Amino acid sequence: MRGVVAAVIGVGVLAVALVLAQSRAFDGPTPSPRTSPSIAPTAPPSRVPTSPPTPSPSATPIDTSVTASGQVVPLRSADLATRVSGVVSGIYVSEGTDAAANQLLLKVDQSTYLAAIDVAEAEIRRATAAVQQLQLQLDQLPPDASPGQIESVQTNLRLAEAELELARSTLTDAQTALTQTEVRAPFAGTIADVGVEVGEQAIAGQTVISIGDMRGWLIETTDLSELEVVRVAVGDRATVTFGALPDLELEGTVDGIQVRGTNAEGGVVFAVAIRPDSHDPALRWGLSATVRITPSG
Repeated sequence: MRGVVAAVIGVGVLAVALVLAQSRAFDGPTPSPRTSPSIAPTAPPSRVPTSPPTPSPSATPIDTSVTASGQVVPLRSADLATRVSGVVSGIYVSEGTDAAANQLLLKVDQSTYLAAIDVAEAEIRRATAAVQQLQLQLDQLPPDASPGQIESVQTNLRLAEAELELARSTLTDAQTALTQTEVRAPFAGTIADVGVEVGEQAIAGQTVISIGDMRGWLIETTDLSELEVVRVAVGDRATVTFGALPDLELEGTVDGIQVRGTNAEGGVVFAVAIRPDSHDPALRWGLSATVRITPSG
């Protein structure tokens, strides 16, 4: 009986030992790794990041252009006035109509000047008759006429001829004065403005009609200063834009430079005319513009 009990106990102890062995209960603590104190771990050399070389900036081109305000003007234009004062008796054009060169546009009352012509013509007729009569008298002197008689007729003839010449000069002056009552077109163009009406008083030298040759346009600067105009030359290229036509940009060439500057607020300005390369029918006389001129020098 004791032997059986001992065998059972032995088997139980063996079973417990197997279980503990499998669970590593008898294993000692796992030693942690240790680094040799004489050799320190060497860190890999750090690499400084390198950035790609920065390209050096290229030089920005200097803007040498000249900018000014301007306005659209016809190729040719004129403000016309009577050369004598008088009441307007006839107007033969209206705004927007075309006129031929030397066409009569307006005239003032001519009655005074026509009367002066009538008087001069009558004086010419009288002086001509006197000259003819004295010439005939000189021709009919008898062969035995005295030198005194001959000299007297010749003197009277010379006086009559002088009066005739004076009458002719007076007629020429009267005819010239008559033409000064008329306003005629100096060139073919379009009437832009008529500033008087029939029956009104026209003052000598005051504009009554404006005309322009609108078959082409120029853009004329209005504020180009003396410091800027010296950089501009005829033939320089220019670009023109318009405030009223934002989609329109015209290229052109400097066509002319005002010889004498004009005193303006803040200094002296010079008018520079730009001739566009192409004609645009949308342009109108007086439209404002911005001009950008690129000097060639």
